[in-house]
Amino acid sequence: MPAAAAAADPPPAISVDLGGAQLELVLVKAGRFRQGSPPQEAGRGDDEALRDVTLSRDVYLGKYPVTVGQFARFAQETGYRTEAEVGASGGFGFDGKGLSQRKEFTWRTPGFPQTDQHPVTLVTFKDAGEFTRWLTKRTGRAFDLPTEAQWEHAYRAGTQTPFYAGAGDSAAGLLGWFKGNAGDGTKPVGQKQPNAFGLHDMGGNVYEWCRDLYGPYAPGPAVDPEQTTAPAGDKPRRVLRGGSWLKDAKHLRAAARYRNDPGSRNADNGFRVVAAVEASAPAAATPAPAAPLQTGATRAPRSSSWSAGTIAALVGGGLFLVSVVVGLVGALVSRGSRRRLVGGAPPGVTFRPQGDGFWLNAPSYLYGSTLHYRCFVNGAMRRGSVPIERSQRGQFVYTGGAPSSVEMEQLGAAAWSAAPGAGGAAAAAPWGAAPAPHRHGAGRGGGHRGRDRISSAPDVAVVTPFRGYPSAY
Repeated sequence: MPAAAAAADPPPAISVDLGGAQLELVLVKAGRFRQGSPPQEAGRGDDEALRDVTLSRDVYLGKYPVTVGQFARFAQETGYRTEAEVGASGGFGFDGKGLSQRKEFTWRTPGFPQTDQHPVTLVTFKDAGEFTRWLTKRTGRAFDLPTEAQWEHAYRAGTQTPFYAGAGDSAAGLLGWFKGNAGDGTKPVGQKQPNAFGLHDMGGNVYEWCRDLYGPYAPGPAVDPEQTTAPAGDKPRRVLRGGSWLKDAKHLRAAARYRNDPGSRNADNGFRVVAAVEASAPAAATPAPAAPLQTGATRAPRSSSWSAGTIAALVGGGLFLVSVVVGLVGALVSRGSRRRLVGGAPPGVTFRPQGDGFWLNAPSYLYGSTLHYRCFVNGAMRRGSVPIERSQRGQFVYTGGAPSSVEMEQLGAAAWSAAPGAGGAAAAAPWGAAPAPHRHGAGRGGGHRGRDRISSAPDVAVVTPFRGYPSAY
């Protein structure tokens, strides 16, 4: 290989400083592998049909599942509270016999002892996604959850046996923690045999969230597959992989699949991150933590239509005066962008209450927008925000109880300008690209269609009452 080409190869491993904790990542090269399991494999599920899969790009994958210590840095720096923490009912932790739901069960207190080196648990699909968005912003490198195909390719590391360490329960015991050897709870990461890529805990310890919605594999060969729709008649559930300390050895197999509602918060569910090989932007310096906003409060965006030349002309080129003028313009824009009620909403946005939250459906041009909302649960006001995710069947927003009403707040007109018919193009950026700046969008529930476009106020709010409260998932 020429020296120049060799020098261009990405390093086999990198480490990301989280400010007191390190996140280690291992290079997983692009390639082709056989996904699924043969009919004669012991413990095989009906959803493990064989297919040839090609992955077209190299990625970095977490060497271990995300740990308590790493998640703690995220929570400390951002003030983020998981869905189990903000909800009235808590999560499903270990009560000495099995998993049960209690208010006190969260990622901090799962019902068994843990250190910073244990895999974090009791995190929902949304919680995991928020962690990856924080990493992206902090590092300038695109982070995400792996697709199901990326995960299985990384697990196999070139093998085709049921477990990367071989076949049978004895092989499972070499690579992971499961019901037969774990005891009552998770174990610190990295204690078992890694695979050929140097990845630990791919089987056992905790199930790991993947990006895909659960469904049967499409027949025939696939290139970079990702399941973005749920089967007709089936509610959307996200894929989990790897088995856990609560499950039998067969669940640690490379091909074994599992799924949960994205709002599930269990003491055997965790996650691992995937990252783009190339950083898409220089990492921004991490500022000192600011005073926390009150619940539901938002910082108004600041912008200016004055060019630098115009300002320089007005102030005679004085840098100090330039900064003063820019500050005044920002303050005026901020004051002019207060929320107000409007009578319209982007087309295609719907909401459906279910149990302790609501399902949000939005068209693709709103993916990446941040939806700020407030709702009433048992007569009490609750506020929150959620990034609108790529999904054709919707995403579950956990509110901690049956919402009797909901108000959508802080919806920016910038996102609406990309709506069909609004004079904008709705081109979705590829996964590996840098995330777009947060835009804001929402709409009316109950299938009500609002106006196709709103071009006046940069911040709007839409009031949407909920009717009917089906049972929780």
